[in-house]
Amino acid sequence: MNPLHQKYDFFVYPQEIDGASNLRLSALECAILNAAGLAAEDNGFGAPEMIEQGVTWVLSRLAIEMKSLPKQYEQFSIETWVEDYGRLLTTRHFNLFDKAGNTIGHACSLWALIDVKNRRPVNLQTRPDLARFASGEAGMIEKPGKIDDLKEGQKAGEHIVAYSDLDYNNHTNSMKYVDWMADVLPLEVMYEKKISRFEINYLHEARYGETIEIFSQQEGNTYLFDLVSSEGRSLCKAKFQFEA
Repeated sequence: MNPLHQKYDFFVYPQEIDGASNLRLSALECAILNAAGLAAEDNGFGAPEMIEQGVTWVLSRLAIEMKSLPKQYEQFSIETWVEDYGRLLTTRHFNLFDKAGNTIGHACSLWALIDVKNRRPVNLQTRPDLARFASGEAGMIEKPGKIDDLKEGQKAGEHIVAYSDLDYNNHTNSMKYVDWMADVLPLEVMYEKKISRFEINYLHEARYGETIEIFSQQEGNTYLFDLVSSEGRSLCKAKFQFEA
């Protein structure tokens, strides 16, 4: 394995699967982001170290493509590496494997480093300490792009941000947005159709006690989402693409 790659093992617990016995999309994203966090920690630029420096990592965009999903009590592993550091965003890739070492999926993420106090992005070009971890190696899937505004979006539901939605920063946990959107999709779609690609853009933070309106739009086998705050601000956009 490339020395700039890192690999971590994961296990599927009963509370992480759905009624089809597959690892839920939010739990899959959780494992992917945990791999990113562990890799950053092992390289010396994890969340605790960065917080001490007055900065923190923020996930901007994520794309996931899976051939198959792990099931209850199955072990799987995630290999991850950093491709590059631009001025405002860094690209981190992932390969996912089953216990036998077969490839079951890929993911690609874009991250920003922001100042904790003013919440503004930090120019990554001022951090040469990070650049030595950039491999220059591209991933196996297309990078996540900008998801456009919905043209014919309809309100599909709403959610009040509660205690169980919050992370250690008292911000909404990234995986919770995924659950809110999946909750308004038809159950038969989630159980009977395979997601070929999932893509999400994180734009703004949802605050505790805030009512989030969930707008959706169907285009064939693709479902588009926009989560809107009580102030009318788009917080998150996503795209669920299912196989025909």
